Amino acid sequence: MFSSSKETCSLRRNRLSPRTIEALQVLKYSIKQGQLAFTDHLIAKEEDYRLYGPVSDQTIAELTGMDRIEELASLFNNSELTS
Repeated sequence: MFSSSKETCSLRRNRLSPRTIEALQVLKYSIKQGQLAFTDHLIAKEEDYRLYGPVSDQTIAELTGMDRIEELASLFNNSELTS
């Protein structure tokens, strides 16, 4: 069976104390098990793509001219219409 500690305890890292090696092994295990997730906050959520505020007349004209009615409807559902 492959030992993950061999990656940590290589010849180049032989000056690490046993306590440091133990801490590294615990961290590696936690990351592999998904208990530590340092990038979860970087993953975009659906609400990150919602538009808030008014839809401009220029946007309405542009999307209508390009026959992108569904996209325009989506904007209206997530925004307020300007006068």
